[in-house]
Amino acid sequence: MIKVVTDKLTKLEEELHEKLSKAVSEDNKIKIIEAAEIGEVSPSKVSKLVRKLGFDNFKQYKLYFSGQEMNLEKHKKSNEIERLMRFLENFESEVIDDFVSIFQKYDKIILFGLGPSFISAEYFAYKLATVSDKNVTVTQSEDFAERIADEKTLLIVLSVTGKFSSFHPLFQNVKKNGSSIMLILEEYVNTKEFHADYIFHLSKFSQGDALLPFEKTRTVFFIVIEEIIAKLSALNPSN
Repeated sequence: MIKVVTDKLTKLEEELHEKLSKAVSEDNKIKIIEAAEIGEVSPSKVSKLVRKLGFDNFKQYKLYFSGQEMNLEKHKKSNEIERLMRFLENFESEVIDDFVSIFQKYDKIILFGLGPSFISAEYFAYKLATVSDKNVTVTQSEDFAERIADEKTLLIVLSVTGKFSSFHPLFQNVKKNGSSIMLILEEYVNTKEFHADYIFHLSKFSQGDALLPFEKTRTVFFIVIEEIIAKLSALNPSN
């Protein structure tokens, strides 16, 4: 991504930029040393200017201000961006419909998460409050969740992998109170030991085993959250 920013230039830098942009528009083969001579500055000053304007190097600057095509494809996308692009290309809206149909069955909602997933749960709770009149609580305390859960409650647990901590004691105790459990995982993992009533795997594309659970991004959570909120908002326009 290229973003040209000129409002932070000093007076001298503005003058240098005016000279150089004019020079490269007239001669797109100009070298950085020649540009420095035109501006009566050192090559390092030219490099500093083009970086301050938002370019990686003088070659990009020259292509841009000479009106040539800039081929940015050779700049490798980050693995995370590629993963998210694949996720969006393969996104199935049925997961949103399924979540909403389950969500509407319960009067009380407890959102649970640990670490960054708790922050995602806090955001989710805030957004749900704007489109729903349900009793929504968010926590990272198992004791608190167990204490307030009852037969009218849906416990929603957010976790990227489900491996950071065992949810077995929480699930077992909440079940004793008659509550239902939904587990929302980003990545696909074997969930036979979780004993949740509803399990969603959001993405076929994992972030890799080199990252620990708390190091992984929660971007997919936020994308899905926004889609859920949009669906609920459409169903409940009065909210």
